[in-house]
Amino acid sequence: MRSLVHFIFCLALMPLAWAQEDVHLPDYLVFTKQFAVHVQVREPSGIMVWTRDSPLIDTFGLELYVGRGNHSSRGPIWDRQLLVNTSVLVDGKFFIHDDGMVVEVGDTIRYRFMVTHKKTLFHSNFRRILVTDHLFYRPKNNYCFSQCLVGDQQVAHEEIAHLKLLLEQKILQCLGTQASEHLFFPLENASKLVADAELYVKSRLFQVEALRPLVNSVVTTYLAHNGVGFRMYTLLDKLKVLELGQGYLDVIDFDSFLEESN
Repeated sequence: MRSLVHFIFCLALMPLAWAQEDVHLPDYLVFTKQFAVHVQVREPSGIMVWTRDSPLIDTFGLELYVGRGNHSSRGPIWDRQLLVNTSVLVDGKFFIHDDGMVVEVGDTIRYRFMVTHKKTLFHSNFRRILVTDHLFYRPKNNYCFSQCLVGDQQVAHEEIAHLKLLLEQKILQCLGTQASEHLFFPLENASKLVADAELYVKSRLFQVEALRPLVNSVVTTYLAHNGVGFRMYTLLDKLKVLELGQGYLDVIDFDSFLEESN
């Protein structure tokens, strides 16, 4: 009975120990733990690494090595490497790839990623992946993935732009030409509580998963004594924020706010 009580007591202490362990992690590791990094390999050659867009990432970088075990040494011989950074988004992702790198089943991938935010560099610990069959990306057809990606994106972007234009015209017919792209987060003493209006707005939008693709559609931001205002790229983007943020954000239509104030 005494040993059972001791066992239960140890179990109760485990979550506390884990929490303390997280608290004592270096700041750069606490920061990088929030980003998920995905790795895929292609046949006959190619490797792709990406992470989703975030307002906390200005530049995404990668230090990656690939090696194969050798009987004459204790660890893999790292004979392939990829050292790249990017600030360009592809379909809402920071995307790094090398079409010429050959990676095979049984190889080991060792990598760490770097993130710059507000001119500060953060990096993760090194991670290792044993290359197994599930790591390979195999499209159903043999058409080059990168060419397919570029071609599909161009057609999709043209169709989306056309549909957006039609929707904007219909919306303006309903709301009138006085409608603007402005939104507003009410917040008393905002000028004292918010140090960076852009980071505040983008972080609020990023908290709602459905609104994450719209983070980069924020054009301008500003601080007022009673809140934080911002303008979206299009009127359609503004309506998306109002609709998808309902129940999650206290964002309001700035046009309606002005009417109520007058």
